[in-house]
Amino acid sequence: MLACSWLCLALFLAPFTISHAAEPRIAVIYPVVKKPYSTVFEQIIGGITAEAKTGISQYGLEEVDEKQTAAIQEWLSKQKPDAIVVLGRRGIKAARNLELSIPSVFGGVLYVADTALDGSVGISLTPGPKQLFGQLKRLSPRTKRIFVVYNPARYQWLIDLAKPAAAALGITLVTKAAEGLRDSARIHRDILKQAKRRTDSVWLLQDSSIMGSNTILPMILKESWNKKLIVFSSNPSDVPRGVLFSFYADNKVLGKKLASLALSRLDLTQKSSAFILPLPDALSAVNLRTASHLGLHIPFEEQRKFGLVFPRK
Repeated sequence: MLACSWLCLALFLAPFTISHAAEPRIAVIYPVVKKPYSTVFEQIIGGITAEAKTGISQYGLEEVDEKQTAAIQEWLSKQKPDAIVVLGRRGIKAARNLELSIPSVFGGVLYVADTALDGSVGISLTPGPKQLFGQLKRLSPRTKRIFVVYNPARYQWLIDLAKPAAAALGITLVTKAAEGLRDSARIHRDILKQAKRRTDSVWLLQDSSIMGSNTILPMILKESWNKKLIVFSSNPSDVPRGVLFSFYADNKVLGKKLASLALSRLDLTQKSSAFILPLPDALSAVNLRTASHLGLHIPFEEQRKFGLVFPRK
């Protein structure tokens, strides 16, 4: 699975060319949500439209039930798309009930269990380990070890990508599987006790099953602040709360990548294995107050490269 993921990642990141008599058409199934959340999907769809070069078909989902499934199936029969991009958990849930004979790609979610993908491929909203670890090394070249607590049912695919990414930078990745919030709290306390200030760091995943925003995160932030230990996160909302840095999606770019991935699957001679890819070309966020407290100097020119800087002035 891992080899397939990296191969397909290389393929869809490369410029896409395809030799079809007619331009391929993409259908997009997305959830109808209130603002400001709807803006995310609007921007992703804008990116899909830009990359597809042709008009795309859009279907907004209010809910998912048998009646809706029949309506989508009829809509697809009329639209006759060459590939489908499904967005959000609601979109994925709806797509699983459809009888599809064309390639499908999903996005706009953090994770999807491999067993539930049923041959589909997608791009997560989770930042890629290579980008995260590269940023860590730039900000703290002395870092030699990263601790991470994770739920294998949700993030084993990400840990599989993280191990070679860490090794390539000379970093030891220490992974700890957790079963629920209580187990996660215990493991994080143990990590914070043994972690060394100058050479160790802690990576937090965006996962409510092991990271209670009102319990575990405050404990980690308090202990790491007192110990001057680097903590970085896959969740950008953790940055204003005190973690050093994170990454977040450029939604239009994500849409372009989803369209490129969907179109690349049109030329596959056989159905590929299901896989999920981390977020490509993400934007970065940094907490300068935390950096100063840790004794990390970030030159002004480097600060300008971050998409978001906290605290806000």
